[in-house]
Amino acid sequence: MTLTAHVSVACAVGLATQNPVAGFFAGFISHHIIDGIPHSDAGSLGANVYNLLKNKTLKYVIADVVIAAIFFAATWLRYNFSPLIFWSALGGALPDLIDNSPFWSKYTRKIFPTNYYHKFHETFHFTILSKRYFWVGIATQVVLILIAVGIIYK
Repeated sequence: MTLTAHVSVACAVGLATQNPVAGFFAGFISHHIIDGIPHSDAGSLGANVYNLLKNKTLKYVIADVVIAAIFFAATWLRYNFSPLIFWSALGGALPDLIDNSPFWSKYTRKIFPTNYYHKFHETFHFTILSKRYFWVGIATQVVLILIAVGIIYK
């Protein structure tokens, strides 16, 4: 799942909690739940923590990070820099920050307890690996993002 999808859904579920701590945990849990929806991401294109910085998908990842950052900034501004939005978005992004960073994940996947977290996190993923159906995985995320936007900007 893209960072944009995780951040947008986390902000929407965080708003439902109306509590920054609950929003953080709701965002964290939502990350794992929506990873179970068929989706396309850099992994669909062959990228992983070992080759992401060398892979041709780097532009795709950078675009996703930029779009997620713009979405987060607009939402945080809309809600007057609410801690609820900040903590919810962080909860939604944290699993991938812990487990899928090309800067540290190749090391953290070898040590306790993050090696166990990696195995846990991977059990949720339904990444579409066939390039032929890449568009299906993008479409599922667009739907999720649009639902989240509808909740956030109602």
